[in-house]
Amino acid sequence: MQLFDKCRSQVRLSKPRLLAATVLLLLLTVNLGSLALKRFRPVFDIQSHAVKTASGRSSGVSRRSVRSRVASSDELLRGDPAPNSPAAGGNTPHSILSKSMELLSGGKYEDIDGIEAVWQAPPAGTPRRGVVFIAHGCNHGAIDFWPRSSSCPKCIGLPEEMNVTLHCLLRGYAVVAVSSAAREGSRCWQSPFGGGGGDPWDYNQGSAPVDWMRVRRVLDVLLPREQLSPSSSPSLALPLFAVGASSGGAFVLGLPLVMPGAWAGLAVQIMGGPPGLLRRYRSLNQSAPWPPTMFVHMPRDQNLAQLVEANLEELGEGGVRTHEIRVRPQPLTPLYLAQRCAPEVDERTSRAVYDALKSADYLDARGFLRHNPRSPYPPGGGWRAILRAAGLEGLRLQPDASPISEELNLLYAGHELTSETTTDMLDWLEQQVQQQ
Repeated sequence: MQLFDKCRSQVRLSKPRLLAATVLLLLLTVNLGSLALKRFRPVFDIQSHAVKTASGRSSGVSRRSVRSRVASSDELLRGDPAPNSPAAGGNTPHSILSKSMELLSGGKYEDIDGIEAVWQAPPAGTPRRGVVFIAHGCNHGAIDFWPRSSSCPKCIGLPEEMNVTLHCLLRGYAVVAVSSAAREGSRCWQSPFGGGGGDPWDYNQGSAPVDWMRVRRVLDVLLPREQLSPSSSPSLALPLFAVGASSGGAFVLGLPLVMPGAWAGLAVQIMGGPPGLLRRYRSLNQSAPWPPTMFVHMPRDQNLAQLVEANLEELGEGGVRTHEIRVRPQPLTPLYLAQRCAPEVDERTSRAVYDALKSADYLDARGFLRHNPRSPYPPGGGWRAILRAAGLEGLRLQPDASPISEELNLLYAGHELTSETTTDMLDWLEQQVQQQ
C-alpha cells in the first residue's frame, strides 16, 4: 500500500479514479506471487470481535447507516480484550471444530472435466437449506476447506476454511468449493476487474474456459447429480449463495454479471469491487436484481475499508440490501491455537507457542501481536524463527499452508479469511431470502 500512497501524493485523482486505482492495486497486490506480500489470502460467533454495521431496504426506501471515519490501528486495539466464544472453546481447549473433524472427513474430491472441486452434503437428517459456493483466495485452493481423508487425499485442511465449511454444513447447507484455473504461480481467480482484453470488465481470456465458466460447469454437474439443485417449484426452491475471500471475493462480486439471477446472496471478505459495479450490471439490461451483498473486512487495511465504503454506498443508493461486518484484532491466548488448529496443535503445543511469543516480546501485555505476522520482523525470520528457537520447528510453518500462520494473520486482522462471521453471514443471507 506504500506504493499507492506515494502515487496518490504525486497525482491528484478524482474520487472515482482514485477508487478504481485502489481496486487495481489491490488485485495487483494479490496477484504478485513473487513478492513478499504475495501471501495475502486470506471462531465463531464472536460478537465483540466484529463490529457490525447494517444497511438495507425497508418499505421500498433505501437506507444506509452513517459510518465514521476508518479507525487507526491504535484505536482498533483500545478496550478490553474479548474472551473466546463458547463455540470456539471458551476457557477450554476444545472447540466445535476440534470435536467435528470426523464430520468434515466427508468432503469429496472430484476432477470434473479437468476442474478441481471438493464438495460435501449436510449431515444425514439435517434439513437442507441450500448450497454455498466458496471461492478461495490467492495461493490457495478448494482443498483448503476440508481435512485430508480417504475421500479427499489432496486436502490440507486450514482452520478458518474448515470452520466456514463446518458451520455451513451444520446449518444444512451443501458446500461446493472450486479451485481457480491457475494452479501454479499466484493461483488467483480471473475476475471482470482485470480480464484478458482492453476492457477491464472483459472476461474473454481466449479459447480456454474462464473461471466463471468452470464454476458454472461444476455446479451444473454436481447440483442435479447429488440432488442439491434448487427445485423447479418456486415454493420449494433452495437458495444458492456465493462466498469468497480476497481474490475470491473479487471473483464473487463479478458472478452476477455473468450468471444473473443465479445467486440468492453474496458474501465478500477482505475485498471490494470497482466503482460503477451496479451501473455496469444494469447496463447489461439484466432482468434479475443484484443479489443482497455482505462485506466482511478488516479496517486495519484502510485503503480496502474506503473501497468497501464506496461499494456499500453505490449498492445502497441503488436499492440493494447490504450488510457490513468489521473484524478487529484479537489477542492470542494460551489456548487459542489448540481451539483453532486441533488436532495438529494440542493444548501443550498451544501453550508453548504462546509462551515463546510472549517471552520474545512479540505480544503486548494484553496478548495482541506487536507486529504484522506477514513481515520478517524481528529480523532473522520473524515469528517463525522464534518458534524454531523454542524447539517447535516440527509444526507446519510455511505461508498459505500453515494453520498457525493463518491464525496469527487473523489475530492481527490485516488481511485474512475469517470464519468468525459465518453464523452472522448465514443469519443475514437467510433473512434476505425470507424477504424476497
